[in-house]
Amino acid sequence: MADKKFVKIGAKNLRFAQLDDEGFIKGDILQLSGTTEIDVSVTSDNATINADDGPYMTLSSGISKITAKVSNYFLTPEAKTMLLGTKYAKGMEFYGDDSLPNHVAMMFETQLQSNEAHPLYVGLLNGTFKFPDNKNKTKGSGAPDPSPEELEGEFVMQERGNNKIAEIDGFTSDPDFDMATYESVVFPKDQASLDAALKKVFDATTPTAPTV
Repeated sequence: MADKKFVKIGAKNLRFAQLDDEGFIKGDILQLSGTTEIDVSVTSDNATINADDGPYMTLSSGISKITAKVSNYFLTPEAKTMLLGTKYAKGMEFYGDDSLPNHVAMMFETQLQSNEAHPLYVGLLNGTFKFPDNKNKTKGSGAPDPSPEELEGEFVMQERGNNKIAEIDGFTSDPDFDMATYESVVFPKDQASLDAALKKVFDATTPTAPTV
């Protein structure tokens, strides 16, 4: 893999699942169309300590959180209810003091491309989103130029076996990759199905770089 050139292209098949207090999905998985861009940023805490009149050592606490920014042309009432805790009835959407963001898991697909294109999945395990700004602009005389709504969320660590993990990427270019197992780890339905999926992953051989 090191002697090949790769690029990541695209962002599609964005899905969300609401989580219960134990981190398992509740209700149906929601697929959201109209996504224009997804940015995922990893935050790690580093500190440089000084000694002998100069920098001595850099210490790291590892990854502390992951931030996801999603641009989408229209967040449906169903999406806002799941992500942001709004209410919807009789064609009316309600924002109130009880509109509290729900904990969700998130997954989307991009493409890892060299000579061939292979789907690359990105899964974020447990986070909440802030309310987006409601931007509207007047229609001009030319072609329509709609403004996407922008969601920003923070994702924290979840326990997966003996590990604390915030993000799991799925390389379909690896012949050992199994989509059902991946979905069970990112969107766990219950403890039994999660344990079964983790057993398949961590009882396997030591992970290596994917073969493309």
